[in-house]
Amino acid sequence: MPFVITNPQQLGPTLKGLRKQKDLTQVQMAELSGLGQKTISLLETEPWRCSVDSLLRYLSAADVAMSLDWIAALRGSGDEAW
Repeated sequence: MPFVITNPQQLGPTLKGLRKQKDLTQVQMAELSGLGQKTISLLETEPWRCSVDSLLRYLSAADVAMSLDWIAALRGSGDEAW
Protein backbone atom coordinates (compact mmCIF):
# COMPACT_ATOMS: atom_id res chain seq x y z
CA MET A 1 0.00 0.00 0.00
CA PRO A 2 1.53 3.36 -1.00
CA PHE A 3 1.82 6.26 1.42
CA VAL A 4 1.31 9.72 -0.05
CA ILE A 5 3.26 12.37 1.82
CA THR A 6 2.92 15.97 0.69
CA ASN A 7 4.37 17.86 3.68
CA PRO A 8 7.00 17.35 6.39
CA GLN A 9 4.40 16.95 9.14
CA GLN A 10 3.14 13.74 7.51
CA LEU A 11 6.57 12.12 7.19
CA GLY A 12 7.38 11.54 10.87
CA PRO A 13 4.13 9.76 11.80
CA THR A 14 4.37 7.67 8.62
CA LEU A 15 7.89 6.55 9.53
CA LYS A 16 6.82 5.73 13.07
CA GLY A 17 3.89 3.72 11.69
CA LEU A 18 6.21 1.76 9.39
CA ARG A 19 8.49 0.93 12.32
CA LYS A 20 5.61 -0.14 14.53
CA GLN A 21 4.16 -2.29 11.71
CA LYS A 22 7.42 -4.23 11.82
CA ASP A 23 7.08 -4.43 15.62
CA LEU A 24 10.44 -2.71 16.16
CA THR A 25 11.57 -0.38 18.91
CA GLN A 26 13.58 2.72 18.08
CA VAL A 27 16.67 0.94 19.40
CA GLN A 28 16.07 -2.05 17.12
CA MET A 29 15.48 0.26 14.13
CA ALA A 30 18.72 2.05 14.98
CA GLU A 31 20.60 -1.26 14.95
CA LEU A 32 19.06 -2.32 11.63
CA SER A 33 19.70 1.02 9.94
CA GLY A 34 23.11 1.80 11.41
CA LEU A 35 21.73 5.08 12.76
CA GLY A 36 21.64 6.24 16.35
CA GLN A 37 18.47 5.95 18.41
CA LYS A 38 18.38 9.76 18.67
CA THR A 39 18.37 10.00 14.87
CA ILE A 40 15.49 7.52 14.70
CA SER A 41 13.57 9.63 17.19
CA LEU A 42 14.34 12.80 15.25
CA LEU A 43 13.22 11.24 11.96
CA GLU A 44 9.91 10.35 13.58
CA THR A 45 9.34 13.73 15.25
CA GLU A 46 11.22 16.37 13.24
CA PRO A 47 12.26 14.74 9.95
CA TRP A 48 13.04 18.10 8.33
CA ARG A 49 16.11 18.26 10.61
CA CYS A 50 17.59 15.01 9.25
CA SER A 51 19.59 14.23 6.16
CA VAL A 52 18.27 12.44 3.11
CA ASP A 53 20.90 9.77 3.78
CA SER A 54 19.40 9.10 7.23
CA LEU A 55 15.91 8.94 5.74
CA LEU A 56 17.00 6.45 3.07
CA ARG A 57 18.79 4.28 5.64
CA TYR A 58 15.64 4.27 7.79
CA LEU A 59 13.47 3.34 4.81
CA SER A 60 15.84 0.56 3.80
CA ALA A 61 15.77 -0.90 7.31
CA ALA A 62 11.95 -0.79 7.17
CA ASP A 63 12.03 -2.63 3.81
CA VAL A 64 10.32 0.20 1.95
CA ALA A 65 11.39 2.42 -0.94
CA MET A 66 10.72 6.06 -1.71
CA SER A 67 9.23 7.10 -5.02
CA LEU A 68 8.35 10.50 -6.43
CA ASP A 69 5.23 11.41 -8.36
CA TRP A 70 3.77 14.53 -9.90
CA ILE A 71 1.35 16.28 -7.55
CA ALA A 72 -0.99 16.89 -10.48
CA ALA A 73 -1.20 13.12 -11.01
CA LEU A 74 -2.14 12.65 -7.35
CA ARG A 75 -4.89 15.23 -7.70
CA GLY A 76 -6.23 13.46 -10.77
CA SER A 77 -5.63 16.30 -13.23
CA GLY A 78 -3.87 15.55 -16.45
CA ASP A 79 -1.78 18.73 -16.29
CA GLU A 80 1.74 17.60 -15.42
CA ALA A 81 3.66 20.47 -16.98
CA TRP A 82 6.88 21.68 -15.42
